[in-house]
Amino acid sequence: MAAHEHPEAGDGGRGRRGSVLLVLVGLIVLLGAGGTVLALVRGGGVPDTATVPASAGLVPQGFLGDWETRVDGAGVRRLTLGQGRVGERVLSLVVDDAHRHCAFAAELVRPPDADGPLRVGAADVTSGACTAGAPSVLTLLPDGRLKREDTGGTESLIYQRAIEKP
Repeated sequence: MAAHEHPEAGDGGRGRRGSVLLVLVGLIVLLGAGGTVLALVRGGGVPDTATVPASAGLVPQGFLGDWETRVDGAGVRRLTLGQGRVGERVLSLVVDDAHRHCAFAAELVRPPDADGPLRVGAADVTSGACTAGAPSVLTLLPDGRLKREDTGGTESLIYQRAIEKP
């Protein structure tokens, strides 16, 4: 090969095309990885139903599970409490009535005492055209029901354990 010739000169340009293809594949991989990191940072990478093993979370056992209440003129509200740590989603709520279907999720804002109360942040809308909910305090009542009260004191609801359907 003469000193002024390029290595690709005799291969019909395949070396250059291969290099361009390699760079394009690298860019695609990089963009995909960046999108994944962005989704995780924004909280979109973990589904609302994701749970943390019971031994790793802070939510007392008595709170865990599905709860339900009926609100006159406002349909049914189904609340699910899962395991988690501070800053993780532990509450999901579905509101169904004649006019809307909305879903919400809220994070644990601080460690509870052994028997509660459980404090969750503002309930973010995860589906539906609804307004985000206020932060809440959840308390287990002596009769086994669950009281959910917003921290502003404007709404208080009593939930019962949801009956599992066969």
